[in-house]
Amino acid sequence: MRPPPVVPLVAGSLLARLRGDGLDRPPVDPGLAGGLRDWLEDGLAGPAGDVFDHNLPVRVSKKGLSQVVTCEAQLVADREVPAGVTPELARGSLVDALFRQWVTVGVVEDPVGDALAALAAEGDRDGTVAFVVGLDPGERAGLAAEVTAHTAVVTGGWPVPSPAWLPRTQERLVVPLVGGRIVLSGVVDLALGDPAGESASVCLVEVKSGRRRAEHRADLHFYALLETLRSGAPPFRVATYYTGTGELDAEAVPEELLVSALERVLVAASRLCRLASGAEPARSPNPECSWCGALPGCGPGLARVGNPEAR
Repeated sequence: MRPPPVVPLVAGSLLARLRGDGLDRPPVDPGLAGGLRDWLEDGLAGPAGDVFDHNLPVRVSKKGLSQVVTCEAQLVADREVPAGVTPELARGSLVDALFRQWVTVGVVEDPVGDALAALAAEGDRDGTVAFVVGLDPGERAGLAAEVTAHTAVVTGGWPVPSPAWLPRTQERLVVPLVGGRIVLSGVVDLALGDPAGESASVCLVEVKSGRRRAEHRADLHFYALLETLRSGAPPFRVATYYTGTGELDAEAVPEELLVSALERVLVAASRLCRLASGAEPARSPNPECSWCGALPGCGPGLARVGNPEAR
């Protein structure tokens, strides 16, 4: 089922959506986070106990979670031959850096130059700077035009948050489980709000430069679960901001959302533990088969790619 349409918002209405104006902040259930953690600990104790010590800890990120529930063989193939930087990934890294600059400083003078400088200062961890420097002039100009257009959307529609909102960029969420044998982790583009007291008060925001995808909500639900486990209280709101259009997809965080996210983590973490215990990865044909590095030796994947009705 397609998500509901989302329209671009001006600064005032965007802030209202983030704050949930007109909606009551849900009260914090003091037993919720502990109950969710106990559920995870009980469900993962067995799988974590089977993992070879040299493969510990088993790390569960949003990417690994999504990949392992889609196809275990594809996850293993991607680990063996990591994907390189593409123009789309470079655009995303550059726009993310500019969003952080806008939120924290409120000024962007040279979109591509500012973003490259920020990524270089961070050590160019994903190779974006080297990739952009290596582009031919025409490709670099095309990428610069895209980044500049996304920057105009951000600076024209996203308000610089007040310090009273306690804005935190690149907020790291880490939750160890089963004595540290399993570690759930993620990095949220932007977190807003004071630590929760009697009412939920934190809003988590992810920034995307590409088109809307259903899995973006699943990623946010995972982060909502991490925040709940880490702080003892769920966020009151999670949102995805699309820099290409100015759209904001925001939703509340009821208990059933957290339970659904937890059940997904249980499945994914159990599979990751099984792989870390030496098991053969399962092959699950899916729409990504055509781009999988394991495709040449994968019977189910070749069958899907060769069957137009299965696409």
